[in-house]
Formats: sequence, structure tokens, C-alpha cells
Amino acid sequence: MTLQQPQVNDLPLRIIKANQQYAEQVTSLLVNAAEWMESKGIEQWKKEMFTPELIHSYFLEREVFILYMAEQPAAMFTLQAGDLEYWQQLNDEDYFYLHRLTVHQDFRSVGLGAIAIQWASDYAHSSGKKGLRLDCMAHLPTLNRFYQSQDFRYMGTHEVKGRLASLYEKLAPAKDYQIRLEYFLEKDFDQLLEWSGDAVFLQQWSGSGWEYPLDQDDLNAHIKGSNHPRFSDQLIYIAVDRMTNRKIGHVALSKIDRSNRSARISKLLVGDPEARGKGYGRQMIQELLRIGFDTLGMHRITLGVYDYNGSAIQLYESCGFSKEGLMRDSSWLNGHYYSVYEMSILEHEWKAL
Repeated sequence: MTLQQPQVNDLPLRIIKANQQYAEQVTSLLVNAAEWMESKGIEQWKKEMFTPELIHSYFLEREVFILYMAEQPAAMFTLQAGDLEYWQQLNDEDYFYLHRLTVHQDFRSVGLGAIAIQWASDYAHSSGKKGLRLDCMAHLPTLNRFYQSQDFRYMGTHEVKGRLASLYEKLAPAKDYQIRLEYFLEKDFDQLLEWSGDAVFLQQWSGSGWEYPLDQDDLNAHIKGSNHPRFSDQLIYIAVDRMTNRKIGHVALSKIDRSNRSARISKLLVGDPEARGKGYGRQMIQELLRIGFDTLGMHRITLGVYDYNGSAIQLYESCGFSKEGLMRDSSWLNGHYYSVYEMSILEHEWKAL
């Protein structure tokens, strides 16, 4: 099976399906990656784990691919049909599962990881598979953000060999005005500060938790302890247009209570003025509901909305939320009290939509 060979900076990039004869190159790439991880204090791979027996098993049980740049082995990955160990009850052998994506330190600045992922996705579809899946250690938010930025959506978290792995599935090719959610990190602070607006607008989208003007300290406190799907009490996202890769908004699934199986959508903002009115807000809500109900196992998801915000109330109701009550005069700003509607949606209501 032949796929188009990509280029990087006008240099040809050759991708081959490797066999046992390439074991030394595969080992060298994996050990190089493990040494880099150890130098950065990343607890993921150890170079001692890549024994000849393990490498040999890759060629027996998987398809192994090597990427050459300027005829130097620059990256590698493996593909396998099905992954019962990591995906467990979600396993589906009609997908290819990507493992051991590795880029040599000398080639880390040219985007080979993204190129390898897209080529693997194309290869999966050309092989008659439904698509591409992978896993990522849940405690590494930056690495999770990388896969999210490559159009992978979160599908769950499973414990494997004492470690928690987050599971991702690559989305279908993007269409206009479609979003993906990526973990909100420190590198997004400046964008949210730019969007935050005046005191009234800040209160409208963020509630009463923040005071005007929003600053870096507020955002550092916002992300502290967040974005671990098994332990954090909130998952915070930046919304990105999939076609343009432009950041367009912010949203959080907060107050995650795993005992009572409840959570709350908060701080929903379509920040880019040019992005408003294109359906992004609805998609952000729907994706948070999918994450909350389908992957985190929530039973109830709530939100609050000011009673004067009629367009938002209409949007939430169209997404399945119901009003539960009005908290009268519950928020004070600029010499005025404002009332807030509490709204919720339950698990069975979500499934019926």
C-alpha cells in the first residue's frame, strides 16, 4: 500500500514499513526518546525497558514504521489492530492504535510528530479501518494538549500497569466552523486576558468568582490542580477552530463530584468577536456534555445564567437544559443586583437528545 510521501521545508520525508532488519534503528530511536524524557524529569519511558525481546515483539505483533529525513532515521511509530490492554471494554479491532510515537532529539523542531500522526490516520483509512486511536499518560497535560491539537478527542481514562492512560480518538476531517477542545494552559493566559472585557462582560461569562480586572494570578489559581481526568475537580479548555487552528473561546467543566456524579459547566466564552453567531458555543456545550456523561460517568450537569441573558438561556434549553429555579438578587455589580437561573440536564435526558 502506497501513500503520498510528505515533505518538510521542501525536503523529502521517506516513510517505510520496517521489519526485523531495522531493529537497531528502532531501538536507537526509542532509547533516544527515553533519555530525553529522563533528562526532563518525565516519568514515562526508561531506556532499560527497550530490550531486544520487546523490540522483536513489535515486529511480530504490530506494523512498525520509520520516518527518514535527509536519509537519517528521524522518527518512528507502531500501529496495531485493537488494543484490549489499554482500551478494555472500549476496544474495537476496526481501529488502528498508535503506539511508540517517537521523534529523535535532532529533529524535534520540524513537526514530525504531527506529520507522522496524519500519515498514520491516512494509512488507517486506506487500510479499511474506522480511524486512528491512541493513549497518553493522564498526568502529562502538555502531551495531552499536543494530541488534542492534532484533532483527537478524549474518550476515557483507564488504569494500565499501575498508570492512568487517557484515551483519544482522531476526529473525522474538519468542516467549516467546527471546534476541538484543548487543555487550557499557561500559554493561553494572554489570549483569555485579551478577551475578558470590562467588569460587566467579565461577570456575564465568568460569574461572580472573578473580580475585574482579570489578571495572571487569577488564571494561575484557575488552572492549579486542573486537567487530570481522574483526580481534578475541573477540566478547563480552550476552544479552537479545527480548520483555521484559531483560538475562539474558553470553557470549563468544574465542580466535578465523582461521588455524587455531578459537574458544572462554567466560564463559557466565545471570545473572538468574529466567531460569535457561528454555532461555536453550542458545540462547546455539546462536547462538554459528551465528556461529562459519556467519559466521566456523570449523572447530572448544571450551569448558571443571568436572567437578563435571554440568548444564552435559549441556547442552553435547546441543548437539553431545564430551569430549576431563580436565585433572586444573588450577584452585586456596579450598584445593581442581578438574578441567576440555575439550570441542569440529567444523564437520561442527554441520551434522549
